[in-house]
Amino acid sequence: MKKEGIATEIAQKEGLTPEQRREELEKAGLDFLKEIPENRWLAITFVLWAVLCFLPNIAEFAHLEALGFLLNLYVMKFPIVVVWIAVGLLVAGIPLQFTERLRVKKGGCRNEHHTVILIEEGLFKVVRHPEYTFHICLSILLPLALSPVIRYTAPSIIGAILVIASYTGLAKREEAFNISKWGDDYRKYVKEVPRFNFVKGLWNLKRRG
Repeated sequence: MKKEGIATEIAQKEGLTPEQRREELEKAGLDFLKEIPENRWLAITFVLWAVLCFLPNIAEFAHLEALGFLLNLYVMKFPIVVVWIAVGLLVAGIPLQFTERLRVKKGGCRNEHHTVILIEEGLFKVVRHPEYTFHICLSILLPLALSPVIRYTAPSIIGAILVIASYTGLAKREEAFNISKWGDDYRKYVKEVPRFNFVKGLWNLKRRG
């Protein structure tokens, strides 16, 4: 079992460059990309999501007889107000996608995935995984926003569920990794800030003053 709080100890060492801090993390067995193959995991997830959401449309436009059964699926229609709300929420959520810049700027290693300082400011005060939250919202809202021009069918819902399940599993692995890095400091953060629930996060933030 790895000793907890290693990242905090590295952050407190004086005179280390960002590159040296990253090397210290890797020596301690805390290499994020080796522990959590995030890019491969997410690539597979979104390929499957795209297939589920858009294959009926591909079958229609390409006249693929082998996929003709997809054209018999029930197509859900939504009021235009729902479509515009989905568009608005997508646009409003775009800043969530760029929170990695804060980890690069203030994480102590000048790297998105390797950090020795626990970031608890900005959007990280609202949800623990801002980027994951945006990707989940994207998987739900984009098909809704495009529903006037594409087929929104049951596989679209299945695709969103797949993304939610995948990101939840990924977030849990990352949180276990972060506990190894920061120990009780991260446990306290977990109690104060929700994983993905932006509404609850804003409410908690207001309650904390």
